[in-house]
Amino acid sequence: MIIKSPFNGTIPKIHPSAFIAPDVVIIGDVEIGAYTNIWFGAKLRGDWGTIIVGENTSIQDNAVLHSRPNELCKIGNNVRLAHSCMVHGSCDVGDYSMVGINATVLQGAKLGMGSVLAAGSVLREEAGDFCLYAGVPAIKKKEYQYKRLNEYSTKLYTDNGQKFKNAGFGQEIPKEYLFND
Repeated sequence: MIIKSPFNGTIPKIHPSAFIAPDVVIIGDVEIGAYTNIWFGAKLRGDWGTIIVGENTSIQDNAVLHSRPNELCKIGNNVRLAHSCMVHGSCDVGDYSMVGINATVLQGAKLGMGSVLAAGSVLREEAGDFCLYAGVPAIKKKEYQYKRLNEYSTKLYTDNGQKFKNAGFGQEIPKEYLFND
């Protein structure tokens, strides 16, 4: 289901190359970039806040994204939001980062570029670039010695999303919600 916000009438803006699974819910002020894939059961509720999702990002099964009124939940490019994670704005998830299975990014938090929030962890504050954070609350466990980029795994999901889309398994995106670069 892709609908405008009943709260304020804002509409989703979705790039035509995005794959949106049939049971995904997208409401209101949500922008989805090129080749992003949003998998079964995910919910992106921009009914009173804004959600911006970059390009080549994978939002996996049962993930939930929401934002407080007039605030921004921003997801970068080449990000992987794993199964059943919760991302609640205002927050910022940096390019090439990963939010693990059942992890939570709370309002006011920022996950830096190329960083990982481990499965089941809860991020409440700013987390630096190219680090692993884990625990409740999440703390820095290590810094990566190389610039960890999530390109390989996001490419796998981007390719898989395009296979699902080309096979006709994606949700029909209403024409008034489509945009091009």
